[in-house]
Amino acid sequence: MHERHTRILEILRKEKRYVTAKELAKMVYVSPKTIYRDMQQISEMLLTNCRLVKRENQGYYLESNSETDTLETYTFDCTEERRLNLMLFLLSIAPCKTSIQKISERYFVSQSSILHDFNYIDKILKNYHLKLQKNSDGTYIKGDQLSIHRLMAIIIECYLTQIGDPFRQYDIPEHFKGIQVKNNKLYEIKRILHEIQIKHDMSLDQPYYLTLFCSLLSMIEKHGMKHRLLIKDVMIYEEMDQSSPIFKITKDIVRKMEVLYNMKLIEEDIHTLYYILKAFKLNSRFLLNEDTEAYMRKDVTNLARALVTRVTENSGYRFVEDSELLERLTLHMHAMVYRISHEIYIINPILKSIKANFSYIFEFIKTSAQELKEEGLVNRDFTDEEIGYITLYFQISYDDRFANQIPILIECTSGIGSSHLLSEKIRRNFPNIHIKKIIAQQRIKKSDYEDVELVISTVKRHSIIDKPTILVSPILNHEDKYKIDQFIREYYNQ
Repeated sequence: MHERHTRILEILRKEKRYVTAKELAKMVYVSPKTIYRDMQQISEMLLTNCRLVKRENQGYYLESNSETDTLETYTFDCTEERRLNLMLFLLSIAPCKTSIQKISERYFVSQSSILHDFNYIDKILKNYHLKLQKNSDGTYIKGDQLSIHRLMAIIIECYLTQIGDPFRQYDIPEHFKGIQVKNNKLYEIKRILHEIQIKHDMSLDQPYYLTLFCSLLSMIEKHGMKHRLLIKDVMIYEEMDQSSPIFKITKDIVRKMEVLYNMKLIEEDIHTLYYILKAFKLNSRFLLNEDTEAYMRKDVTNLARALVTRVTENSGYRFVEDSELLERLTLHMHAMVYRISHEIYIINPILKSIKANFSYIFEFIKTSAQELKEEGLVNRDFTDEEIGYITLYFQISYDDRFANQIPILIECTSGIGSSHLLSEKIRRNFPNIHIKKIIAQQRIKKSDYEDVELVISTVKRHSIIDKPTILVSPILNHEDKYKIDQFIREYYNQ
């Protein structure tokens, strides 16, 4: 079909009535005779899910089944726009399958064009650890749900950026820049979320807004798909408290969705919306430290303490001494554990920035969390999104307490007791020194000196020549303290 054919079909779909050849001719700026020829060609090319009906003196009517009624009602100005829309559709229905024929019918393009679209989409998906899987059963996107939601969220953020919505934090990837996101459902979901927030006097923050947005879009696109019946998308972890404000908000969203799309949400979808909203309310409650005692769990409190201890051991920074860090982190992790245990994978729009700017702390937390899981203190993996948020708490503590500390290495003989005695004396006497390493002389490598500013050694013969070195006794006498203090003053003066 060429562009005029597609335009005629759009008019018939929008009008939902019989339209005469004369009316169509005016709308597409051709003669009625051309319309008669076009309609014959369209009738021959139409696929199984829609039928062109002609009635004498009334005109033409596009009769379609329920699947066709869900088709988008606009044209794409370029191939890239269609491909972006198709990718969002495939992400929305994942892991449900569709066929090339159905996609071809959806977008009114040939199956060969769809195959070219697949090649483009597959290249994009690889950047997000996803794969377009094609087999005899159908086509679908393969990957974990969080990766799918990450890419969906980026496309949604592209849309929000293009319509001038200031509520955005994602950096738009180069391969999406300049491509218009055309999808009526995004506008409708945005309107629903806006109305819900106004009505219930709530303000969803970015992670929950995007998670809810992705979930609603998936529910719309998956509705009525045969494969959906074979998939258990969400476990029911707890029954909904029907007397709670969260339940009322959930039912309000469900009602709006069902009326707008003439659909019936399945029970698992309703529970998903409830869990997302409850996680948001819990997060707000803990963030503001409002009436939190009733929601505090001893196992989560112990987990927060264990994480701080393990990060301290792995990094060498004494985070265990920061009581405010433990308090803030404990509140945060109560909401986080609820999200993880209910499989609510929130989107972290600043994750890329966190990894780029705070990679040192991020990796320590990721390693520490994995160790705690291996030891059985936590039964689920922390996602990178969640580790990113935890990183911010530790980074604040680091900036407040350790950022201006001088990193040093203690070089000693093999005597473990004396080296640790020395390190404790240094910590107590010099709070602006950070002991990064304590290494016996026979095990030391040149690379150990690279990220320190000072070497304190109990060994008369040492191997370093390009770093300041202070020779001290293991008991750290007054003369030793004076030498270290002098170095510290000179260091900060410089």
